[in-house]
Amino acid sequence: MAKKPILACGADMKGAFAIAKGKEAFLFDAFGDLGDPDNLAKYEKSVREQIKKLGIKPAVIACDLHPEYFSSKFAESFQFGCSRAHLSVPYNCQLYRVQHHEAHVAAGIVDNNIKGSVIGVAFDGTGYGSDGNIWGGEFFIGNPDKFIRVAHLEYIPMPGGECAIKEPWRMALSYLYHACEDKKITSRLVQNYISSESEKHNFGLARRIKILLDQKLNSPLTSSAGRLFDAAGSLILAKGRVSREAELPIELERSISGKECGSYKFKFQTGREGLIIDTTGIIKGIIKDLAGKTRKPEISRKFHNAIADIVAETVLRLSKKFGIKKTVLSGGVFQNRYLTAKAVRLLTAKGIKVYTHSNIAANDSGIPLGQIAIASMRG
Repeated sequence: MAKKPILACGADMKGAFAIAKGKEAFLFDAFGDLGDPDNLAKYEKSVREQIKKLGIKPAVIACDLHPEYFSSKFAESFQFGCSRAHLSVPYNCQLYRVQHHEAHVAAGIVDNNIKGSVIGVAFDGTGYGSDGNIWGGEFFIGNPDKFIRVAHLEYIPMPGGECAIKEPWRMALSYLYHACEDKKITSRLVQNYISSESEKHNFGLARRIKILLDQKLNSPLTSSAGRLFDAAGSLILAKGRVSREAELPIELERSISGKECGSYKFKFQTGREGLIIDTTGIIKGIIKDLAGKTRKPEISRKFHNAIADIVAETVLRLSKKFGIKKTVLSGGVFQNRYLTAKAVRLLTAKGIKVYTHSNIAANDSGIPLGQIAIASMRG
């Protein structure tokens, strides 16, 4: 229940907003990437139209923690009725910023009407973390009133920043460089996953990325499961560039075939915030299988099995430590049916109650309802 009327502005990649009052919440989505000016204009227009139509005057505005999101900037302008929000009456609302992956887990809780604490797993492509890094492979315990981050995928440099999203070969190189003890990346390996004009140019690109990684230039750290999928997809499918969101992960899932063929190894380490999942063994396993001429559909299956194992084994460790038997899987990565089904089977077999999305999208379209749940409890 929303203690005060709330406008939740969502995130950017999947433009969406929600308006709540009391026990009612209204979700409006499908605005697309708010980085597109036309999409943003439609989004802003719809916000003011729906507020007027519903007759709900927001007292609280919830937005993403990322200060540069268009949705966050809109929330800031809306807060005081600035001209960009096209409002004639100043609202003077309370602004509440919500961490992206906490909102994902909260959306899963709302979707399933869960009471009490859960182990929340939020796997997606990008989200601004409270430590300033790019999150996306996170494990929490708690509920919308308070979440504690207790595990995450290891941080890996993202060379070129957002360029690595459209050019996943950059993440492939970063993971390879991280996994190779001798720190050598050969031109032969580069040829496997960079689509470019010539071997010489490929090697030149790799050398420049190596400089970025060595000197830690324009290479923000990320724990994103989505970027791990991009790296694996670039290596396995031998593709360096994409034209649409989640292109390689989707193709990677579709490529799965054959009988059960095992998994890749990973390790747990202990960090300041809890468990850190070391995925080096996964990358080494993929490279070994590629060199050994293992069929790519089998490599894809083993990779997906490894990610499902990470989810299951991490949740089981956390369940034992904190005594929680319920887990929520949220975030765009869990739109992958093979991964989600595998993780659910593994956890259910061990007595864990697993909740996935059914009414609210697992991706960023569901973020506004998670923002409302958190803002209502904490605001």
